[in-house]
Amino acid sequence: MSFRRIAPTIAVFSVGLSAVVQAQTFPSEYPSQEDYKLRAEYREFRPELDGEVQKSSGGLEGTLLDLQRDLGLGVENERTFEVRATIQFKRGHKIRGSYTPLDYEGDVLARQEFNYGNTTFRRLDRIVSSLKGGYYSGSYEWDLFKGPRGYLGALIGVKVFDLDAVVLSPDQGQRETDTLRAPIPVLGAVGRVYAGRVSLEGEFSGLSIGSKGSLYEFETSARVHLSDRLAIQGGYRKLSVNAKDGDDEGNIKLGGWQFGLEISL
Repeated sequence: MSFRRIAPTIAVFSVGLSAVVQAQTFPSEYPSQEDYKLRAEYREFRPELDGEVQKSSGGLEGTLLDLQRDLGLGVENERTFEVRATIQFKRGHKIRGSYTPLDYEGDVLARQEFNYGNTTFRRLDRIVSSLKGGYYSGSYEWDLFKGPRGYLGALIGVKVFDLDAVVLSPDQGQRETDTLRAPIPVLGAVGRVYAGRVSLEGEFSGLSIGSKGSLYEFETSARVHLSDRLAIQGGYRKLSVNAKDGDDEGNIKLGGWQFGLEISL
C-alpha cells in the first residue's frame, strides 16, 4: 500500500471529520469520554512483515534481499503488541507515547549466492537470521477543531526504530550483524467522531526526506465505549519506512489488524 493509494482516503476522512466537528458550535464541552487526564491503551497487533534490505562493505556490493524469500523473516506472521499512553494536560492539548516490540526470526536455505556486509553467502547455505528490537513514538497533539461530536487535531513528534539484525550461516561459521537506531521527526493528523457509545478514529503521520528515505504510518479503528472510562477497540494499522545511506538501503513494511482495550482516568 503506497502513500498515493491511501492519500485520497486520508483526505476524505479529514474533510469529513472536520465538517462534522465544525458543524457543531464551539462550546467547551467534549464528548464525556474525552474528559480525562490520563489514557492508556493495550493493543494486540498481528502484522505481516514485508520489505527488502541491502548492505555493502568496502568493495563488496551488497545484494538486494527480500526479507521473506531470501531471509525467511516474516514467513509466519508474528504476534506482537502496542502500548500507548496519553496525558491531556489541557483540554485538546496532549502528550502521547507508544511502544511496539519487534521480534522476527528466519531459517532458510539460500536460493542464490548473495553478499551482505563483508560476507558472501553461498547458494544452498543454511541461513539463520533475526530482526529484533522496538518501535517507539512520542508526539504532541493539538486538537484544532473540537465539539460534542469529537475532534480533529494535528500531530508533531518523533518515531524511533531500535533494531538489531543478524544474518549467519551456521555450517560455514559466517556471521554479519547490524544495528539501526534512527529517530525520525514526523507530522500528522488525528481525529475521532462519536455517535453515542461508538466512536471512529483515524490517524496519519509521516515525513519524506527525499532520496534519503521516508516514513509513514496510517491507522483506522472503531471503539465500543462500555463506559466513559472503558472501551474495546478494533482496527487496521499500516507502517512503512524506507531508508538509504550510500549503497545501503532498507525498506520495511508492517501491516495488519489490531484489537485491544482503552482505559481513561
